Amino acid sequence: MKRWMGWMLVGSLAMGGAAVAQDPSGQKQPSEDRSGQKESGTQNGTDDSQGMFRMGEAEAIDQGEDVKDTTGGMQGTGGSGQQAQPAKPDAAGAKLMDEGLLPIPTEEQAFLEMLHHGNQEEVQLGQLAQQKGTSQGVKDYGAKLVKDHQAADQKLTTYAQKKNLQLGEPKADNDFKKTMKNASEASMAKLQSLQGPAFDRAFLAHAVGDHDADIAKVMAGQKQFASNAELKGLLDGTLPTLKQHRDQAYKLLGQEKPRQARTSPQNR
Repeated sequence: MKRWMGWMLVGSLAMGGAAVAQDPSGQKQPSEDRSGQKESGTQNGTDDSQGMFRMGEAEAIDQGEDVKDTTGGMQGTGGSGQQAQPAKPDAAGAKLMDEGLLPIPTEEQAFLEMLHHGNQEEVQLGQLAQQKGTSQGVKDYGAKLVKDHQAADQKLTTYAQKKNLQLGEPKADNDFKKTMKNASEASMAKLQSLQGPAFDRAFLAHAVGDHDADIAKVMAGQKQFASNAELKGLLDGTLPTLKQHRDQAYKLLGQEKPRQARTSPQNR
């Protein structure tokens, strides 16, 4: 009798365990430890499920239901959730931009420093085109940039010396100027990293935009320093060369074959 009751007890325990381990659909359920708490397990491939969808949340979103926020109110991809505000010029600069020009310094020395720096950059770009250019047209254009901008800079520095002005680096003393400076440096770094036909196309595209910006600055200077006959005469003589450079770069860029039209490497 005792043996029979013992076997009944063992059978009951076994059936109870099976009932816990399986639901009516036959799916295995999470086991419980001795304290009665479910084991934590691993979710979505990681033990840290904070900020990730828990079971059932994806379905809740599909159905338009609210989901508990586990991010602490932070939005985006780990940032502060606030977009950086774009840098803007002052009122005078904004007015020039509305006229199709670009902001320039109001002081003569600062304006000359901006032009001096621009000439130096164009010389550097021309030298880069001579070194890395693939087509002869790009190499020849680079040589023209070096020659013409060195000549323009010589006239500029001669004028500055007559006015007893020492030309240094332009001051990036506001957010707009800092943004323009960073963009210029990034463009130069990009060109230095490219090679082959990819360099040619990027260089010519940059030359078009760069000279268009130079033209806008010089035209703004013609307007702002109209009462300074000598400086205005210097700017009047510079403008045609800048337009020629822009138009030549645009023409050369138009002669470049689109990327998708180039012969694939294996067929060359």
